Order: sequence, then C-alpha cells, then structure tokens
Amino acid sequence: MKHILSLAIPLIVSQLISMALVLTDVWMMARLSVEDLAGGGLGASVYTFVFLVSGSIVGCVANLIAIAYGQSVARPSFGRQQIRFAVKGALILSVVITAIASLALNLTDELLAVAKQPVDAIPIATNYLDALKWAMLPTLLLLILRGLTSTFGDAKSVMWMSLATVVLNVPLSYWFAFTLKGGIAGLGWGTTLAATLILFAYGAWVFRQEKYYRFAPWKRGSEYSWRLTLPLLSLGLPIAVASALELSLIYGSTILAGMLGVTALALHQVLLQCLNFSFNINFGFSQAAAILTGKDFGQERFQNIKVIALRSFILVTLISALLAITFSTWPHVIAGMFDFDSSNQNLSNELASIIWVVALCFVVDGWQLLTMNLLRGMKIVNMPMLLTAIGYWVFGLSSAWGLMAHFQLVGVWGGVAIGLAATGILLIGLLTISFKRSIKPPTVTQKSQKHCY
Repeated sequence: MKHILSLAIPLIVSQLISMALVLTDVWMMARLSVEDLAGGGLGASVYTFVFLVSGSIVGCVANLIAIAYGQSVARPSFGRQQIRFAVKGALILSVVITAIASLALNLTDELLAVAKQPVDAIPIATNYLDALKWAMLPTLLLLILRGLTSTFGDAKSVMWMSLATVVLNVPLSYWFAFTLKGGIAGLGWGTTLAATLILFAYGAWVFRQEKYYRFAPWKRGSEYSWRLTLPLLSLGLPIAVASALELSLIYGSTILAGMLGVTALALHQVLLQCLNFSFNINFGFSQAAAILTGKDFGQERFQNIKVIALRSFILVTLISALLAITFSTWPHVIAGMFDFDSSNQNLSNELASIIWVVALCFVVDGWQLLTMNLLRGMKIVNMPMLLTAIGYWVFGLSSAWGLMAHFQLVGVWGGVAIGLAATGILLIGLLTISFKRSIKPPTVTQKSQKHCY
C-alpha cells in the first residue's frame, strides 16, 4: 500500500493542480460574463475532447517506458534501447497529431452549429479555441517527459512542474484577458504561453540529469524512424478510441445540456468541474497503478499485479465515496465559489438539486478508470475498447438522451452515471477473467512490440 501511495500522491497532487488550472479559467470566464462561461466552457469541452484523445496515443508512452524499465532489470541494454525508441516515437507522433488536431479544430464553428448549440456561444467558443490550440504541442511533449520521470521515481518533479504551470498561467491569463482586454481569447493565450515556458524549463531540468540525458531525443538521431511509432500506435489507438468513447459520453452530455439553453449549459460546466475533481484524484491513483503494473509485467511478476490491483481498488473506493458524501452535503459551498449565491440564486438552487446525481458518478468513474489503466499496464487494450463502446454508448448516451426529455439536466447526468457504472462492471469482469487465466506477456523482441490482447 505504501509503495502505491508514494507514487500516487505526487501524481494526484499534480492532477489536482492541473484541475486548479481549469478551475481558475472557468472562474475567470464567469467573471467575464455568463455568456463567456457558457461559450468558453463549450470551447474548453471541445479542446479537452480533442486533446485527451490525442494525449491517449502519446500518453501510452508511459506504459511502454514502464514495461521497458522492467525488462531492463534482466536485459539493461535492450531495456534502455526500448525507452529511447518509445521517447522518439512519441515525439514524432506529437508533431503529427498536433498538426491534424489543429486542422480539425478549425471546423469547430460548423460542427457546433450542426450540434444545435446556442448561437451566441459559438463565436465565443471559437475565439477561445483559436488561441488555446497552440498549447497542444507543448502539452503533449510534457506528457512524454512526465511518463519518463514518473517511471524513474521522480513523480514529485511532475507535481512541481504542474504547480509552476498554474503559478504562471493564472497571472498570464488574467493579464491577457482583463488588463490587455483580450477577453475569452486572452485566457487561451495565457494557457498557451504558460505551457510553452514550462516545457522548456522542465525539459532543461530533466535532461541535465545523467539518468535522463541518455534518452534525450536529440541523441542518436539515426534511430529516428516512422517504425518507432508502431508500438505506440498499436497500444495507443485502441486507448484513443476508448478515450473518445468515454469523452463522447462526458462531453456528449455537454451537447445535450446546450440543447436545454445557455443557463443549463453554464450550470453543466460547473458540474463537470465537480466530476473532474474526483476524476483527477482517481486518475493519479490509476497512473501510479499502471506504472507499477507495467514494471511488474516487464518482469513477469503477475502475483504482484494482483496485489496492486486489489489495494488500488480499496483506495479508490474509499476516496471516491468520501468525495461523494462531501459534495452532496455541501453543494452551496461550490455555488459560492462561482458567485452563484450573489449573482443568481436560481442557479445555486438548481446546482444543489442536481449535484447528488453527479456525486453518484464518482465511485463508478473511479472503478472504470482504474480498471482500464490496470489492463493497459498489461497491454490489454482491444477488448476494453469494445466494452467501453457498449458501456458509454449503448447504456450511457442512450440513457442520457431518454432521461433528458423527462428530467432535463438531472436526466442528462443520470445517463452519465449509468454509462460509467455499466462500463466499470464490464471492465472489472474482464480484469477478473484475465487474472484467472494467468495472462502471460507477449514475447517482445528488439524489432517490435506489436502484440496486444
């Protein structure tokens, strides 16, 4: 348990700091106007969808590095080579994915119009995205550095890096948005500049150390090849599809909320932040569990993986349940954070009437997130992708659509809860079957790591 916590706590703190970054942006949007909160939140949802799908492909570099780290115990030269290959392959993919994603974001206004979002919110969302999209490449590159340092035991550096990002982002975004009168676009430019500065600073710190310098992307340039992206794609594409399916549930609910009007959309943004708070804590545990699982998987220590899974489930369940009780008991504290009590008492009352449904999502979201990461640590990605399609779409989105007609925003969030619960149950079943079958790892050669379950 102590081993998990020593790695998980810095990653959780890092995630919460990143959450603070989002919260400060949402807070500043609310200070601009309710329309900016609705439009900016809509734009942020679009960007988050695109980034998290893209980051799922690049982010799986952490799983490959962890597995290679475990292999290096028995074969040091081979393990270090695989780490170099993973870093270089992720760098290539980051550049390519950023170019594709940036082109896709240029179509946002047309897509939001087709999705019947509020007409007044669409230009605000577009203005925000035009600035924020430039933050994608530095943020993807930071994911590579994060995967490298976390695997080698420097998870605390990830925490400090995240803190530095917030320390920079808040004054920069405020300066661009309010002092320079940049409005909603200024918030995007502040985030972009902060991410870029932190990339250079953190990268300089990482590669000044000998244990990381040998993996520096500018060393051994002859190793660069498009083939280095294949292990990442074979593992990352199913993960990206699964992430897209999950986000289609979470941010598909944003589209449904937008159909209910600007007020419902603004309230929905705040409720999303509540779910994101729980998500980020569970994601920290899940990252730690995935890294430890990957190391044991590389060394073929399967009994250790079962122990990690059991202890992680206990921790995630306890923390999620505590958060659910806390949020349900004091909803007006959250309303006060966004000035609902002073600016719009109806919004405060509506938040209190809905938040208990959101709190129900906390535990089941933690289960499905943890299980998915444990499976990824063992390179089991294809079957989870199919199960998430069933859970998120068949159960989740269809329920949200059906319940919305009768219960409005409460129905939308009820559908989200059903989708997360169904996915969690299906994935836990798959993990149980995998343990009972005593999964053996694929044979990994120096030429490829192609096999995925």
